[in-house]
Amino acid sequence: MRWLLLLLSFNVAAACPQWPLVIAHRGASGYLPEHSLAAYQRALEQGADIIEADLVPTKDGVLISRHENELSTSTDIASRPEFASRKTQKIIDGIAQEGWFSEDFTLAELRRIKARESMPQLRPQSAAFDGQFDLVTLPEILQLLQRHRIATGRQVGLYLETKHPTYFAHAGSRLDGSPIHTDLSTLLVAQLQQYKDMLPAEIYIQSFEMLNLWQLKHQLLPDSELVASNTKIQLIQLLGDTEQAYMLPKGNFSEPYDVVYWRGQQSPHPAHAEVAKMLPTLSQPGFHYGDLFTPQGWQALASYADGIGPWRSNLYRGIDEKNPVLHSVVNNARQAGLLVHPYTFRIEDNYLTKNADGTLVPLSQDLQWLFSQGISGVFSDFPDVAVQARAKTCSATAR
Repeated sequence: MRWLLLLLSFNVAAACPQWPLVIAHRGASGYLPEHSLAAYQRALEQGADIIEADLVPTKDGVLISRHENELSTSTDIASRPEFASRKTQKIIDGIAQEGWFSEDFTLAELRRIKARESMPQLRPQSAAFDGQFDLVTLPEILQLLQRHRIATGRQVGLYLETKHPTYFAHAGSRLDGSPIHTDLSTLLVAQLQQYKDMLPAEIYIQSFEMLNLWQLKHQLLPDSELVASNTKIQLIQLLGDTEQAYMLPKGNFSEPYDVVYWRGQQSPHPAHAEVAKMLPTLSQPGFHYGDLFTPQGWQALASYADGIGPWRSNLYRGIDEKNPVLHSVVNNARQAGLLVHPYTFRIEDNYLTKNADGTLVPLSQDLQWLFSQGISGVFSDFPDVAVQARAKTCSATAR
């Protein structure tokens, strides 16, 4: 098979260009319901370097770990009769959604619901644990990492994603129609400061939006107590589709929603004006993530971010020597001083890379090849597979 020939073309025991991080995407979410303490614990046991938690706020301002603020996909809230009246419709980042939303519930109320597998048909082994795990707060994740450090002496980092920051701060409304007015970045910094004695050595903060990262870089973090802490905080610009396939109103995965929102406001966001000085297309209709892969885009990224998180489906199509997008992104990112952490790597057939002849490349071989190309790290639902692939490919690399 083509992937086998390619793997034989380089020494799999040779050093990778750098030691890539294994980031447990929503924990070991290929095995257990995502964002549960059990999934995070499994990721720690499997040797992940970092665990990832998406953050949304409750009605009373507590950050909980959920992939989305709409809760019915990943919890049993729809089956709770006491919450039937809370079902509603909202516009999230330009797209209509129906369900139950985190901002309409207090933490005490959410303690009554349980996590469930968000892709039960694909992962019945994980769905077998439905109803067993509570929703998790940010402090509880920090406590888990602290217990792991004490028990094993191993430092595991934390990757935090602020979900829909413009919706929560400016565009969104609660069930009663009142504005949410919750600044996720400010809330996150405040809670990290509150629990600064429990923080791991490395924290990454990522977002699909741009302006909240600029705010963190130039305002919130410099003015915080975290500057003097022993924790290194790095900011990562997540990139959705770079090929304009999901532009509004069809979808919202091709353009940063904060850019869309502030382009339509009479008083622009200060961060928007600052980034637009380096990247004039930011103010033009049709701006999308692909515009960040330009000389001006790389300059803008380097002004507020420490790395990028590209969607792997846009980054490369198959494993071969000629991957112009991958090589261009890695080289340009290196020149700009940026890390590259693509997402998301899964073992199921419909997520695997295909060769030119249509055959599927097993995840372990895909990752071995990718590590040899100089990637800084990867997000995987199966951190054990990524750890094993790294060991086979990067054994001689200095950490």
